[in-house]
Amino acid sequence: MTASRSIGNAASVLEQSNALTISDFCKSERISLSTYHKLKKLGFGPDEIRIPGLSYIRISPEAYSRWRDKINSLQDSYELNRERERRSAFAKAAGNAAARSPLHVSKRLHKAGD
Repeated sequence: MTASRSIGNAASVLEQSNALTISDFCKSERISLSTYHKLKKLGFGPDEIRIPGLSYIRISPEAYSRWRDKINSLQDSYELNRERERRSAFAKAAGNAAARSPLHVSKRLHKAGD
């Protein structure tokens, strides 16, 4: 078997395995091609299958699934951090409001002998 024939076979196997092109991936995720490349540059892109000597790039269903799981876990941790920050800001604002209140313990008159 020649090298070009084995590359052709690999390409046909990828086509039959429902591997996505980058364009198809972007369409399914509703992101632009530039966003895809930004994600790849930041290390958040899916694993790609590249055939040496060709500009034939595909994303396997397994790589797509792993990418989805990774993004979902990042989203979950991002949302947890945002909720933590939101609650902290709320607590700080509540504490400041309480300190400004005329009824706050720091504004009470102290009795002699206490």
